[in-house]
Amino acid sequence: MLTYRVRQRVLRIAEKGDALVFPGTARINFYLVPPQPFGVAAGGGRTCVRAVKATALFNANTGQHSIESAEPLCPLTVIIQEKGRHVALEGNRLTVELKVESLHAFTELIENVYYAIPMLLSVEFADSPYIERVDGSIEGVPFRWELAQWKANFWPTTQAEQEQAVVRAWDRLGVLSNPERRRLLASLHYFHTATRLLAVSVTPGEFLAEALLNFAKSLEALFPSSPGKGTIDAAREGLERLGFQEQESDARFIPAIALRNRIDVGHVDLTLFTRSQLTVLHQYAESAEGHFKALFQRLFARLADGTFQLPPGYPEAATAEDKAVIDRLTDAMSQDGAA
Repeated sequence: MLTYRVRQRVLRIAEKGDALVFPGTARINFYLVPPQPFGVAAGGGRTCVRAVKATALFNANTGQHSIESAEPLCPLTVIIQEKGRHVALEGNRLTVELKVESLHAFTELIENVYYAIPMLLSVEFADSPYIERVDGSIEGVPFRWELAQWKANFWPTTQAEQEQAVVRAWDRLGVLSNPERRRLLASLHYFHTATRLLAVSVTPGEFLAEALLNFAKSLEALFPSSPGKGTIDAAREGLERLGFQEQESDARFIPAIALRNRIDVGHVDLTLFTRSQLTVLHQYAESAEGHFKALFQRLFARLADGTFQLPPGYPEAATAEDKAVIDRLTDAMSQDGAA
């Protein structure tokens, strides 16, 4: 849980020479988005005012939709007074005021609100929120709660290289059209899903676990297991045939399956990992996309020159077990009026 989302953060002080002093009176601001459910914007989400005229917007190309009330919500105003703590929501800004005894207690409170409040509001709101930023002050000294470090991935290219990439993609349509290349199509689908998840995430590691899951499925689709040969052994053998050394495979690709099997990707995991353990997990997860891009580039080159063959995979009809699951779902939904 939160294994791939927890990041080391620091309290940055705006004015050089200032310092945060504990114990002290703190004011912490959490800025929530999207703004519509908090009454700060009229449109852009799925929240509308009951019994008020509204305009629904639908994109027939993407299927995305939103709604805008003629008389939208006013900025939300909530005040909660607890013993030793004052909580106020003004629009999309949630402010907590209290006396904090130590830096540890202070950062623990910030983390609790940062991760838990969006989860809890997602049960209540149509539009699942997240906290975009955190700032505030302690004894009048302003601070910002920011990432201790961050990594940016860019891809230098040229006009000609981009245009040639489009040509290569078009030429490879024929490779995917072969019915026996079903596994390659599936692998590319899972890879594309992983890269899209990484592209649309708006907070560090937001969909990193889900991306790793799809990287693992991408690898398994290419190199399927068999009786007596598990998923990792099958992948390692396939990668070796593709020209990757064992050390390369174990550092770049096999971890996707290993993490899926063991560490908070394919299964529920309540483990609290150490900071150094998390650092290793994050370093691999955030580098996986580049490794898998290189894998596919090598794979397509080897398929094109005829020096590599994938195990054939053909479309199959649903099994009896698959049909039984769908039939049970159909019956359950038909009997449940809310479905």
